[in-house]
Amino acid sequence: METQTAERVRVGKTAGPATAVAYTGAAAFVIAGIWFWLATRGVTVAAAPRAAADVTAQQAMRGYYRWLVTTLPQERYYTSIAIAGFLCLAASAFVVRDRLGSDRAPARIGAPLVAAGALLWIAGSVLALGGHRAVGLMATHANPIQTTNSIAFTVDTIAAAFALAAFALIGAGMLGLAAAAPRPARRAWARGTIVVALAVLVTAGSYAAGHDSFTDLMLLIGGAALLPLWLIWTGRAVTEA
Repeated sequence: METQTAERVRVGKTAGPATAVAYTGAAAFVIAGIWFWLATRGVTVAAAPRAAADVTAQQAMRGYYRWLVTTLPQERYYTSIAIAGFLCLAASAFVVRDRLGSDRAPARIGAPLVAAGALLWIAGSVLALGGHRAVGLMATHANPIQTTNSIAFTVDTIAAAFALAAFALIGAGMLGLAAAAPRPARRAWARGTIVVALAVLVTAGSYAAGHDSFTDLMLLIGGAALLPLWLIWTGRAVTEA
């Protein structure tokens, strides 16, 4: 009886902060996901310019990168918000591990994989922000546009590789967390976690395939819907545990 009472007290003390972190992460993902979609669709920023038929390739690239500079401030904002979301996701994964039982191998492995994926996404995004900042400075000064274009291509390719690995780790980690939920009351949560994990893995696959439009769509679905719902569900599950 004393052990059960101590367990209830411990859960009560940790559930509040854990739920707040989960809900904060959900809000961050919704804001960042929708903002990202609106920005890439030319709603919150001007649409990308279309080169006229009589414009040379170099002139077209200069026009494009001048436009790109105008999108960078918003990119910094929604990326920073998404970083907060991924930090909350990593923290929530460890909370789930503790609630499921850190002695269970799938939970013990799954939580660090989710955290590693989140940190990898953050590292790639910070790299992309720095690289885009450099590209913007080069585009607005007297630098060879071909060199600017090559640097931009390199930065985006490396950032995509980071994102691919990050989403693969997060998806694998969430599958591990789902496998560690043996109680009948948690079967629905486990099935929902599997659905989110598979969507995250599909996002990783879209990066590998190089389908940019499909990747953007999966980022919207995952960032504005699936991950927020999972975090909210997980936050409620912690409270009810």
